Amino acid sequence: MKKIIFVLILITMIGCASEHIDDDHDHSVEIEGSDMKTLSVQEVADLWEIDSTELLGAIIKEFDFKREYNTDTILEDMRAEYKFSPAIIKDLAEELKGGSHE
Repeated sequence: MKKIIFVLILITMIGCASEHIDDDHDHSVEIEGSDMKTLSVQEVADLWEIDSTELLGAIIKEFDFKREYNTDTILEDMRAEYKFSPAIIKDLAEELKGGSHE
């Protein structure tokens, strides 16, 4: 019986911890990473209401990209050069917007 109670407490604690982890990545725009990958840099910038050229520059700098990209480039195409997490793009967009929620 003690083992069952311990396991239940442990599961509860893990659930609380994962809720706090999710809170660390709140963004002003809620979109799934799988959906983000299908967007162009321009579309991401439009969602965050930021300059697409600045976002593109921040992405290129962040990952030290060598290939040529423009604001019409789809994020998934950029991921061919480096498999970045779409969450990083969200963070960059938040920084550019000036209202980082981390």
